[in-house]
Amino acid sequence: MTVQPGTTVPEKTTIESLTRERGDAAARLDALEQALLDKQVRATQIDMLYANLRTAFGGQVLGTVLVAITMYTAFPLMTVAIWFAASVANQISRLVLLRMYNRAAPNADDAPRWGNYWLAGAVVSGVLWSSTLWLFFSPDAPQQQIVLMSLLVSVCGVAVAITSMHLPSYYAFLFTTLLPVIARYIWEGGRYDLLIAFIVTVLMIALWKVGRNFNALIERALRSRYANEVLSKRLEAQNIELSQARDRADQASRAKSQFFAAASHDLRQPLHAMGLFAAALSAKAREPDVANLVTSISSSVEALEGLFNELLDISKIDSGKVKPEITDVSVTALFDRLRMDFEPEAFDRGLSFRMPSRSAWVRSDPVLLERILRNLISNAMRYTRSGGVLVSTRLRRGRLRFEVWDTGMGIAPDDQARIFEEFVQLANAERDRRKGLGLGLSIVQRLAALLGHPVSLSSRPGRGTVFRVDVPMGRAPVVRVAAARAERSQADLGGRCILVIDDEASIVDGMSALLGSWGAEALIAGTAAEAMAQVTARNAPPDLIIADYQLRDGEIGPEVVTAVRRHFGTEIPAILVTGSATPERLEEARDLGHHLLLKPVMPAKLRTLIQFKLKEAVKA
Repeated sequence: MTVQPGTTVPEKTTIESLTRERGDAAARLDALEQALLDKQVRATQIDMLYANLRTAFGGQVLGTVLVAITMYTAFPLMTVAIWFAASVANQISRLVLLRMYNRAAPNADDAPRWGNYWLAGAVVSGVLWSSTLWLFFSPDAPQQQIVLMSLLVSVCGVAVAITSMHLPSYYAFLFTTLLPVIARYIWEGGRYDLLIAFIVTVLMIALWKVGRNFNALIERALRSRYANEVLSKRLEAQNIELSQARDRADQASRAKSQFFAAASHDLRQPLHAMGLFAAALSAKAREPDVANLVTSISSSVEALEGLFNELLDISKIDSGKVKPEITDVSVTALFDRLRMDFEPEAFDRGLSFRMPSRSAWVRSDPVLLERILRNLISNAMRYTRSGGVLVSTRLRRGRLRFEVWDTGMGIAPDDQARIFEEFVQLANAERDRRKGLGLGLSIVQRLAALLGHPVSLSSRPGRGTVFRVDVPMGRAPVVRVAAARAERSQADLGGRCILVIDDEASIVDGMSALLGSWGAEALIAGTAAEAMAQVTARNAPPDLIIADYQLRDGEIGPEVVTAVRRHFGTEIPAILVTGSATPERLEEARDLGHHLLLKPVMPAKLRTLIQFKLKEAVKA
């Protein structure tokens, strides 16, 4: 046979090669498990031995009857009768032993003792069978001798299958049966007698070897079976531990989300009030030193708002509460919003900011995609001290690639994978919280994975960085109503009446001061009853309602807004303010047609939304 290069010739399969294999499963057990496995294998072998006893009994009795029938005419009847009675009595004793064994149902520790009982019976059986060649040997009756030898060989051959799983019993029976036979023929000393002795010796050695290999195969099969059972139980236990660990991790994640939700609501309340007071104080501050202090307070509040938003975004993404709503997104409108927000910031930082318009549509979630780009642009501006930031697009393999370039400090190759980890800020060793918590790029990575938009980056230290986001192309709607651009004028709110419903005294005081500084009349209420009393006393509907979502005693802002509207029979514009922006709450506000603001609300954003709602009400 020609062996191809690189071909491995397998070892020739023999009984010996099979018995040498111990099995990988058993090898993976520890010492204690190996000891238990050995004990269990021995107990099973003995149990198999007793299970074969009924078969052995039938064969032994049949052979005994044949010997008696063959010999009773040629030898003294008394001798044949005694041998027959002894053989039958031995077989009956084996049946009694089997009954005792079944009743005892021994465990693994007691099984060896029952193996010894069987061994004693095997010795007696072997002696009785070998005695036939001494009691009924007749050189003048070759036919009878052939019958005896045939029976002895058959009994020993059957013993391989019935008793070899317990080697001590098998060896005891084999040797006590055949060794006296060999001795008997050697004793005769004739030429053919010695030849028969030699043949029986060879047969005995062959049966010894076959029985030993058969025992090894059985033992290996049992070891493999029980070892697999042990490993299966071990794997099952590990799966249970993994499941419990996963449950604990889920509980910890839920607890973290609940903590952030609670912390968000409780901490946003005073922060919201602080922002309102700072804005109101800013309008009244005349001295430069006081104005600077107020500006510092406002900056701190804005920084805190950014930190809250980062923490909450991470919490919501990790808890799986962020569900993308994929639609066709106008890149032009998206860039208009981003340009409007970042151009003033770039001017304030002394940076150039370019964002060439692109008439294109992409398939994405508009809110999440905008958040990705906002984080990338904000990050670029934060770490660029000179030069500028460029946001561009290019078509690439059916996708629109957004690119955010900066001329900042750049990112070393070793740090380019690490910057997407949570709380990593390469250029903020002083831990300046005005630069955030280091969650911006983590949020980008999570949202991009959620949307299926690949993110990549290239950077050269000292030269700058470019982040790329690939987004599938979309289609422009067939019928599109041109969106009117909101007026951003800072018109005076003089003459306007705004109903403020909030159960926090500090917030209503701050809101009253802020609205008053803008020239509006503020009606303050903490409950639904107070709100109805205020508007009833005025005897005219307010121009706008600003309501906290969660009030005291189970009241909620949307229900109070509905009650006021029903009282006057008109759709009064309303803004809801909340400290917990869960998806369910956002959906409820959208269904009611309310705008929802998340605390803390920045005064400039509040004023813009108030003007928008008032103008929208006039159009309606």
